[in-house]
Amino acid sequence: MKLKPNIASMEAYTPGKTVPGAVKLSSNENPLGPSPKAVEAIREVLSGVHRYPDGASTTLKRTLAESWEVDPESIMVANGSDEIFALLAASWISPGENAVGVRETFSQYRYAVGLFGAEMREISLKDGEYHLEGMLEQVDGQTRIIFLCNPNNPTGTYRSHRDILDFLEKIDSEVLVVLDEAYADFADEEDFPNSRKLLEVFQNLVVTRTFSKLYGLAGLRVGYAVGDPQIISGTDRASMPFNVNNLAQAAALAALSDKDHKQRTLDLVKTEKAFFEKELDKRGIFHYPTQANFICFELKNDVADLWAPIAERGIALRDLRSFGLPRMARYTFGTRENNVRLLEILDELL
Repeated sequence: MKLKPNIASMEAYTPGKTVPGAVKLSSNENPLGPSPKAVEAIREVLSGVHRYPDGASTTLKRTLAESWEVDPESIMVANGSDEIFALLAASWISPGENAVGVRETFSQYRYAVGLFGAEMREISLKDGEYHLEGMLEQVDGQTRIIFLCNPNNPTGTYRSHRDILDFLEKIDSEVLVVLDEAYADFADEEDFPNSRKLLEVFQNLVVTRTFSKLYGLAGLRVGYAVGDPQIISGTDRASMPFNVNNLAQAAALAALSDKDHKQRTLDLVKTEKAFFEKELDKRGIFHYPTQANFICFELKNDVADLWAPIAERGIALRDLRSFGLPRMARYTFGTRENNVRLLEILDELL
């Protein structure tokens, strides 16, 4: 049997890893854990797992629509943002066509495009940020999708509302622009994009969000997209039935209502980001300014060579070889105790 060439050429996803005894801060998970309300909601629906879930995620979709001030037809819920990217590619791109993005970003855009035999055109970041002008040069008559990650994973950098607005105005309305805002909940810069406003202007824009970060539900895999009802409806046709399970729907709905857990998470990230950036500056360690719940910093040696010694001393961070940044590390902000410990480890090893 002959494996399809586009599948044979694909690389497996590289997840954040850990070792026994280390605090895992390599996958941008919530260090406070899931919302207590979400855990209780899971307990309440456990006895009903012999039933198929609501295939349309009706209640969750309606609640999300209310928070975004859009019609429920503008919302699609899926098994994590990863599935949404795959569904978008399945629905809107074909072999012989192309998508445009950057190399040093979330690899699942590349995966989604390759899965359906299309070309992924990638340029490098510029000063750690999306090089929007360079991306425009890659767009041609066969471009069907453009992927933007804002704030970017793994650098934590962002492009402003004006930057994204100007970019969208230069894109043909027949080209789908996917704005991945997995970390937007943590952004606090005044000029960070207001994607709700952008959606009002650009019908070819789809914004994706996740419950894995702020809401602490990474293990349940819940993501959603907001966009024009025709795009959402067309994309939803490619989805498998019952793709978001009962427990995930119940937990996501409860997490949305848990304002205390959300605020505690945001407060922790804000406080620890300021602390950790200051400490890196004291040590002369280069880092990108971040608008996410993680920070990307540079070491003098390949991080892959230092990963095990760091993990063995108690903290698992992410080496960024798979992103094309071998001397950069990505670290999810943990508790003050976690962050102090990593600094102690860096002082010892460096």
